[in-house]
Amino acid sequence: MRRHFLYVTLLAMISIAALPISAQSRKDRDDAKKLQEAADKAIAAKNYKEAAELYGKSVALVPKNSYAHYRKGYCHYSLKEYDEAVDSFTLALDQGFAPLDIYRIRHYIYFDQGKYDAALEDVQKGLALAPKDVSLINAVGEINYARKVYPEALNAFQEAAKLSPDGGDIHYNLARVYFAMHDAKGQAESAETALSKGTRFPSECWYLLGDGNQKLKKSAEAIDAYQKALGLKPNMYQVYQNLSEIFKSESRFGEAIDTLKKGLIQFPLDGKFYTELGLLYSLDGRFQDAVAAAKAGVQILPNQASGYTNLCRAYNETKDYTLAISACNSSLRIRPDDGETYFYLGNAYALMGRGADATKAYSNAVKGLVEATSKDPEQSEIWYLLGNAYFADKQYDKAIESYLKCLDISPKFLKARANLGISYTRKRNKAAATEQYNLLLATDQALAARVKAEIDRM
Repeated sequence: MRRHFLYVTLLAMISIAALPISAQSRKDRDDAKKLQEAADKAIAAKNYKEAAELYGKSVALVPKNSYAHYRKGYCHYSLKEYDEAVDSFTLALDQGFAPLDIYRIRHYIYFDQGKYDAALEDVQKGLALAPKDVSLINAVGEINYARKVYPEALNAFQEAAKLSPDGGDIHYNLARVYFAMHDAKGQAESAETALSKGTRFPSECWYLLGDGNQKLKKSAEAIDAYQKALGLKPNMYQVYQNLSEIFKSESRFGEAIDTLKKGLIQFPLDGKFYTELGLLYSLDGRFQDAVAAAKAGVQILPNQASGYTNLCRAYNETKDYTLAISACNSSLRIRPDDGETYFYLGNAYALMGRGADATKAYSNAVKGLVEATSKDPEQSEIWYLLGNAYFADKQYDKAIESYLKCLDISPKFLKARANLGISYTRKRNKAAATEQYNLLLATDQALAARVKAEIDRM
């Protein structure tokens, strides 16, 4: 259809051009001028559809009118009729309209269409005419960011920031590219600068600041930034996950639970939130709630192994061992080598007195969790679970090593500290066990009492 329209239009233009100038010029020019003036009024009123039609009628009478082609292109651009906009801008450019104005708009169209090479070509042509134009330099960054050519994007944003140091959105773009390049320090610093300069994207910058500080292990600063992000934009999904993760790593399970429950207000059918709540309720000693949350996760995401794994754990804690085994087996059918699931399966067998089955499950747990730590060595919870698996398999030296690595990543992981203290009692190292007991006394009396009971049995 579009090709047919262009063909008909071209024929019309050829026909008009073929007329003697005296026959077409005066009446056609007068009529074209009136149509153009009416179009100008329509565009001033932001009635872009009417304006585009009027400009179209005007250039049909007098095709060589770069101003009308440009304005018609702008109307199509405003209506997101991008192909028509490009056609009009190209005609305006061919007829001598100010090229910089066209490059400024046409590159946006190409960008939105995912034609990044064409967008970059227009921007570079614009920069040849205005080499210090900050918006065009920033556009180089935006295009290269979209192309995932991050070093070139970074160079462009840095150049833009030098020319416009108070441009809050430029610093926001720097934070985004630092995030993509895994530079947490640069990400946090740029996000903080963007906020101080009045960026138009404050919630996104608070998120980037929180994420950067989280990676830099500045938990208090990360929590504050995440909470400010949610205060501005409550539907930021990743913020709920990240904030909950920080609280969990500090054994602040109630706050982690509250965070995800607030997330469920925004995302009421999110199976991942329910699945994670199943784990958090278990960690917080709320075992029936853990079962209910894990069940909800499984119902929403029946093909995800994690929900069944957490349900297995919760059933162990409610002493429903047969159901626990069933849930673990459902998880293993989806993810056959998962070490965490094998650990909970081993627990269920052990608590049912099925020692041989428990030993086999614990052996598989160790194998799976060792592999998991090699893939994600900065995940403290995996080291904690590996320590538990080694402990259950009576490999106490390796259990101690795993708990120490867990605590190195998350010093406030109190259950890991308690289990470390108990592991030391199995090695008859009373001094080391007592040290962990003393550290727990100021933070968790119940866990400290568990360690003290094991010390007293030595």
